[in-house]
Amino acid sequence: MNAPVLLAISSTEFLIGITLLSIIAFIFGIPIYLVFGIWALGYHVGFDSFPLINMSQNHYGVLQSFSFTAIPLFILVGDLIREAGIAKNLVEFTRELIGWIPGVTGNTAVGTAGIFSAITGSNAATTASVGTALYEPLCEEGYENDYAAATIASGGVLGAIIPPSILLIIYGAAFGVSIVDLFIAGVIPGLGMLFVLLGVNTVIAYRNDYGVTEDFGIDYQQLLVKTWHAKVGLGTIVLLLGGIFLGLFTPSESAAVAVVYILVAAIGSRQITSIDSIVRACYSSILLIGIILPMVVTSILIQQSLSDLGLQEAISNAIISLGHPVLIILVMTVIMLLAGSVLDATPNLLLTAPILAGAAASLGWSPVAWGIIFMMGASIGFITPPYGLNLYIISGIADIDYIKVAKAAKWHWAGLVTVWLGVMIWYTVVGGG
Repeated sequence: MNAPVLLAISSTEFLIGITLLSIIAFIFGIPIYLVFGIWALGYHVGFDSFPLINMSQNHYGVLQSFSFTAIPLFILVGDLIREAGIAKNLVEFTRELIGWIPGVTGNTAVGTAGIFSAITGSNAATTASVGTALYEPLCEEGYENDYAAATIASGGVLGAIIPPSILLIIYGAAFGVSIVDLFIAGVIPGLGMLFVLLGVNTVIAYRNDYGVTEDFGIDYQQLLVKTWHAKVGLGTIVLLLGGIFLGLFTPSESAAVAVVYILVAAIGSRQITSIDSIVRACYSSILLIGIILPMVVTSILIQQSLSDLGLQEAISNAIISLGHPVLIILVMTVIMLLAGSVLDATPNLLLTAPILAGAAASLGWSPVAWGIIFMMGASIGFITPPYGLNLYIISGIADIDYIKVAKAAKWHWAGLVTVWLGVMIWYTVVGGG
């Protein structure tokens, strides 16, 4: 290891110093991307592994990737959907489709989360939208407040897996993996997570008499009516996923087409009636992209520094040395759950995924398979304390203590972990290609 260039102290002491400084900055509420930036700047100044100019070159090189243009466009799609008031129509469509299953509004919330995930690609946007639309109806239907909030938070997890996922776009762009292949690979695991959440809610609702209905079956006439009313939102899904999977558009082009479609359809149907709504949607998207992209570039700088220290290789080799696939999977599962519970999704993805990539490869998992497996674990972190972003979002909307929501989500959490482990076993036994 190279000695610090500017300080007459050992490399270990210098590294501990900048790490402690970063931890203190985090404790005092400095935004995480600035905390990462402080650490990366300290490493570049104190060690001669990278010239300082690497920081600006890294920023330029990362953001030059065409794939990253999809992120602001997908965010804008979600914001336009919100401004157009399309959420209500999607909720009514979902209720008509699966609302006859015991646990009426709970299953509607989970199903609506699945649909929103296929539009916004964001767990946070999905949780906020579904929570705003369905938390009060859940309580009115007899659901306990904390369980209602937990169901919505758990449904929001789907936004990280069901394509088009913004996090899968970041993974593909950062590590040179086909985003289309990631989207295709995410379909079945995403649906598996959706169905297990529906199953968990149905069982709990039936046992506790939450929204149990005696009207079994679908009213197809009403379903057609609700489908027509939800045509803008459903049409967006068809454009986004159909265009990508049929090879008509790249993810970026598909998102751009979807933005144009929503604008034309929502204005034509008078769901957007003023330029102010469009401006608000664009403004919200700009604010969010201003958080995500600095996080991406600073996380990659941290990743490069950790690689230079040999930390990634050391951890990966230590895990591989366990020898047996079951032990390797067990240790990787614990690390992914711990990382997902304390880190925001983007830095977790860009820092932890490369550290465990060597161990994943030893199990025969391809980069695509590893991307899906890692993101499933990271998404479960959204309902895992102490961080649990979805838990914070819904606790704010519902004005419920965060810990109460986390406790109420335990069975949803267990169901999602079961699906996740099943996917890992499948890729290990059948093949990770």
